[in-house]
Amino acid sequence: MEKARILIVEDEAIIAMEIENQLQSLGYEVTSIVDTGEKAIKKAEADKPDLMLMDIRIKGEMDGIDTAEVIRNRFGIPVIFSTAYLDHERIERAKITMPFGYVLKPKWCISKTGCSIEQKKKEITGAGWM
Repeated sequence: MEKARILIVEDEAIIAMEIENQLQSLGYEVTSIVDTGEKAIKKAEADKPDLMLMDIRIKGEMDGIDTAEVIRNRFGIPVIFSTAYLDHERIERAKITMPFGYVLKPKWCISKTGCSIEQKKKEITGAGWM
């Protein structure tokens, strides 16, 4: 059986590498990792993946929802959104693109987005840590 080919669109390098490792350990082939909508469209055309895992909030002129709409219209490639943000407005916008689904990112991560251990400790315990 042939491996499913997945293109990852994620602008956080550490998160992208973790997703790639997890997908490969499950037997999927990662065709490319890109960080903008514009690059995603080019790679979708070149790689012809079976599926795209798309962060909603990405670098560049286009967000993941706009990018998914272009990809669906041009190539018919299914998209699964990956996001930590699922507010009502984004859900409604995303529905228009007819995604295969959504994967929620854990909010408990350490990355350059400003999420730190000390911030999380303060959120859990209140103003002070111990």
